[in-house]
Amino acid sequence: MIKPNKILIVEDELFLLNVLCDKFKREGFKVVQATNGDEGMKAAIKVKPDLILLDIVMPLVDGVTMIKNMRKDERTADIPVIIISNLSEVEKITEVLGVRKGIVEHLVKSHWSLEGVVKKVKETLQVYSMLRDVPGTKAKHPAS
Repeated sequence: MIKPNKILIVEDELFLLNVLCDKFKREGFKVVQATNGDEGMKAAIKVKPDLILLDIVMPLVDGVTMIKNMRKDERTADIPVIIISNLSEVEKITEVLGVRKGIVEHLVKSHWSLEGVVKKVKETLQVYSMLRDVPGTKAKHPAS
């Protein structure tokens, strides 16, 4: 039996968090959720998700800080991240983050349907799965 992909959704808007969680569960994903970057980092270390959907503007610890912390920790450094945010200026986000290391995509919430987000996640997981099988690439399965 094929294990379902694990996705961590880090989002402080509870309505959107619940909608995303429900949609991904219906699509066969194992879903873990967090409402800020601190919870998200702890969950990423604990469950080693295959991919993280991450909001940027959140209370306590924001998404930018979470990504920086993830990239410093070998347990989470290689987990792909898709930013899902209301911020529409990609340049601003990448400027704040510096290098785009590990950020696969930036999705503006208002520009994407649930089906579009699911499709992007599935495409990203497929690419990362293929890269893991290529010798010499840095893409690793978080659980390995």
